Amino acid sequence: MEGNLLDVVDWAENLNSNLFSLNRIKILWALSDLGDEGATARQIKNSLKIGNDGSTYSNLNALVDMGYLRMEKVTFESKNLELYSITPVGLEEWKKIKKWFGLLIGGDE
Repeated sequence: MEGNLLDVVDWAENLNSNLFSLNRIKILWALSDLGDEGATARQIKNSLKIGNDGSTYSNLNALVDMGYLRMEKVTFESKNLELYSITPVGLEEWKKIKKWFGLLIGGDE
């Protein structure tokens, strides 16, 4: 499907505009690759170069509130950590975003 402005505009209505920040998109992308294994907030912050802890947690909490991520408390090496993983709803939203990006650059996905 050749992308054009009208396709991109029409398809954008399928997306959650609250998701559109670079950090939130990077988080969804990374966690979609990790599946149920997930990652800790520190791993996410450092590997994706999100910035400070406040920015990391505000983006993670927003994605949890939207139902795109789940958070569970785990203990690792005597430390209490928060492990984040993508939900099925989050994975579906990530697929929509990929499709929309594909339309932006003139392809299908």
